[in-house]
Amino acid sequence: MARSSKSAARTLEDLTLDSGYGGAADSFRSSSASLCCSDAHGANYWHLTDSMHSRHNSLDTVNTVLVEDAEILECTVQCAKLPELEDVPWSLGEVASALSRDEERSLATPPQDVLLRLSVLVSRALVRVAKEAQRLSLRYAKCTKYEIQSATKIALSWSVSMNCIGAALGALSMYNMSTDEDKFGRGKSVRCGLVFNVGKFFRWMVDSRVAVRIHEHAAIYLAACMESLFREVYARVLRSALLERDNGIPKFTVETLEQAVSSEAEIWGSLQPWQHLICGKNANAGPPHPGMPFTCPDR
Repeated sequence: MARSSKSAARTLEDLTLDSGYGGAADSFRSSSASLCCSDAHGANYWHLTDSMHSRHNSLDTVNTVLVEDAEILECTVQCAKLPELEDVPWSLGEVASALSRDEERSLATPPQDVLLRLSVLVSRALVRVAKEAQRLSLRYAKCTKYEIQSATKIALSWSVSMNCIGAALGALSMYNMSTDEDKFGRGKSVRCGLVFNVGKFFRWMVDSRVAVRIHEHAAIYLAACMESLFREVYARVLRSALLERDNGIPKFTVETLEQAVSSEAEIWGSLQPWQHLICGKNANAGPPHPGMPFTCPDR
């Protein structure tokens, strides 16, 4: 009888939401995975690597796996750093168009170097959300909107994540309300009311191997969240008192952008390159200065 109950429990555990998985879900549950960057065929891409140092995907920490790479490990501060993405699923033109949809429409587009630096900062948040979504997708080997939603809540601060999720819900609602005629006449981004290309995000998630299967709603959620995050950071920079103004028009420079981000506790940690930071800033995790020792605080 005991053997029969154990067999039934195992059978229920192996059931997945998608009958087409086969044994993929079980093989993914038996191993731990992390996103890391490597060179292949002359281009950088992310892939899954097995780790013997995982903590069984516990929720009390994010990415406890340290990548054994001299370029990623910062020797001076003894803290692992996130990989810098060379290929992001958006362009600077799309970022400028997304920012122009903000309430401050009368403002001029920030300079190219500011847009580039802003893209680098937000790409770090994209890495954090993708790593969390990958960890949450291990159970069923599939990434859906729920994994993206939970990963956004974990990686970003509460207020920022709620704004991003609200934008994602609005985009998905518009997509679901589109008619059958729109499927052939308009792209997914237009049907979602987004500037960022949903197809690029879907391809990026596939190439990054976030999960064995990527649902299209997950790509919509991630694109909407990142577009909303760009607007959120941009709005906080505009409200910063450190931003110099010339005849009432803000003067954007890379330095003022960095100072404005550093003064915002809710977005500072998510935009930093260190893996152990998530969101918020405290006395134990301040921005390190060159030549000054930096200790990793326990989360």
